[in-house]
Amino acid sequence: MEKAPIPCSLCGRAFPRSQLTKHHCLPKQRGGTQEDVELLCSQCHGMVHATFTNTTLAAMYPTIEQLRQAPELAPFLKWVRKQPPTRRKRNHPRRKKI
Repeated sequence: MEKAPIPCSLCGRAFPRSQLTKHHCLPKQRGGTQEDVELLCSQCHGMVHATFTNTTLAAMYPTIEQLRQAPELAPFLKWVRKQPPTRRKRNHPRRKKI
């Protein structure tokens, strides 16, 4: 029996659990624990880490709600929410991470 898909905590698209990755909203290096973990699709997780350093994540976006509101991710989230879960696009690192 197949389990129901789980939504990505950032974009909301549904995926099988095996396709979601654990994202430490408060990075482990900055004191994050298992309670600070959210499940993200690989597309969103890659974009978060291509855009922000762990220092920025800890200081400005330590919760998934704050990360969803990040203006730097708004165009990406608008685009990715329209994509089918099967779409795989490599996220290019930004010239300068924030």
